[in-house]
Amino acid sequence: MPVEPSGLPDREPMKGANSPTSDKLGPLFGFFSLIFLFATLVILFLSNNRTSTVFWISLALGIAAFSVFAAKRFQTVLHFFVSRQARYGANVAISILATLGIAIILNVVVAQRFDKAADWTADKTFTLSDQTKNILHGLDREVKVIAFFSNTPNNPRSQQQYGLAKDMLERYKRETDKLTVEFVDPYADPLKKEEHGVRLDETTVFESSGERERVTAVDEQMYTSAIMKVVRDEIKKIYFLTGHEEQSIDDFEQGGYSQAKEELETQNYLVKTLVLTTEPQVPADCALLVIPGPKSPLALHEINAISKYLDNNGKLLVMFEPSITRSEDPNRNLVRLMDRWGIAVGNNLVVDLSRFDFIGGIAAPAVIRFEFHQIVRHMLKPVTFLSARSVTPKEGARPELNPKSLAKTTDAVGVSWGETARNEDGTFADAEYTPNEDAPPPVSLAAAVELMNDEEISVNEPKKTTTRIVAIGDADFASNFFFKSTGGGDLFLNAVNWLTLEEDLIAIRPKDPNQRTLRFLTRGEAAFIQIASIFLIPLIIFLVGLVVWWRRR
Repeated sequence: MPVEPSGLPDREPMKGANSPTSDKLGPLFGFFSLIFLFATLVILFLSNNRTSTVFWISLALGIAAFSVFAAKRFQTVLHFFVSRQARYGANVAISILATLGIAIILNVVVAQRFDKAADWTADKTFTLSDQTKNILHGLDREVKVIAFFSNTPNNPRSQQQYGLAKDMLERYKRETDKLTVEFVDPYADPLKKEEHGVRLDETTVFESSGERERVTAVDEQMYTSAIMKVVRDEIKKIYFLTGHEEQSIDDFEQGGYSQAKEELETQNYLVKTLVLTTEPQVPADCALLVIPGPKSPLALHEINAISKYLDNNGKLLVMFEPSITRSEDPNRNLVRLMDRWGIAVGNNLVVDLSRFDFIGGIAAPAVIRFEFHQIVRHMLKPVTFLSARSVTPKEGARPELNPKSLAKTTDAVGVSWGETARNEDGTFADAEYTPNEDAPPPVSLAAAVELMNDEEISVNEPKKTTTRIVAIGDADFASNFFFKSTGGGDLFLNAVNWLTLEEDLIAIRPKDPNQRTLRFLTRGEAAFIQIASIFLIPLIIFLVGLVVWWRRR
């Protein structure tokens, strides 16, 4: 029996999520959303500019394209979120987040309870010496450290020094709870800088029990020495020899040594004068004897007293002056004593045509060439020697001595030399370099020597210190006129610190790390590596997955 029509019109297919048009446009908008969102990530990570118009346009187009894709393929998107794959993905995501949470909690607990660090470098670059650790473990009083470093973003050197100081002081703090560290920006807090007497940026101040010590280099040797100075109960005495027309520590004129005295007292030294013409010997409590440029001869009994002091592990800083007005050297007895200790002092006048102080002329070399030695390895400013004589490590010195030069003139022949020719009245002739007569370049202006001692070093029971001598061919470099305006004050104070026990007690040798350098990347190479690691490799994996999905479909 034929069925009659119901009278209802036939239904037209609905244009919706599953219509042919949606099937075509949905994936297209999804593809556009990937492109725009990927471009947004590139702008964000490479230029880090969230305020650019391109960034916001790309982000808006990406969101709009994804919204159209989700609207046209609503059933597909909804099915994705309720599918078995989505549940598996959610489980994996939850597992990853849980693992990350556990790792973060464990790291926080370990950092707070077990603050340890491991140094895997071959030469233990980031490990404190055993001597420093022993000193830190034995601290019985609080030490406050104030580091005046600026962490300026547009200054790579200041950032590097700030990082080095921070890492170094963190290693110190791990070894003791007696150390408190505070970093201060000297530009943001100039009043605090002035309060602590800081003249140079990148200075670290150590304070304890009213004592204060300043260090102008990030160096373990100097940091540990500063800690020892501020916690020690003993006040070291430095004696300045007088009675031979030397520079005076009570002279406030340009040629005096009043600033040198002030700085020594700031570093917790007791500064006194010594007259050996009336004293039979150097006092037993003398930590350092300073002879600042004598112009008249020392008596024989004075030389004998100094010689006896050196034989008993004494410390001597002697500064000579050239004999300008006569050929006879008034300090010949002192020169002979230095010769016995491996230092040769020439009766000449050092000339340097390449770099000199205009006040003193060509006979006032401004030295910037310093040798490898503990005293001068942190020297940054040139030192002006206002008329100097040569001071050179002696060839063929006793094997137990270890003389080393500290500063030299240029090595260009005919540009610097030690002038020996004189006029009839004894003054130096205005002559050129004469080979085989004048001291050849480079001319050494200062030297240091120590009596070698092979005994084992103990921090708790330090060895008896050995003899140390620093001889310099000029005394004006540390006068009030040059003390702060040049590197003369630094050279003087460094020599004093090397001579007064701190290095003997600590005996920390500077580490010379092996150089393992790589070629610097160009800007294009760095950008390619960044794009490849962040975007290109994930994009390749995504495209491979897309091809596999398409083929399986």
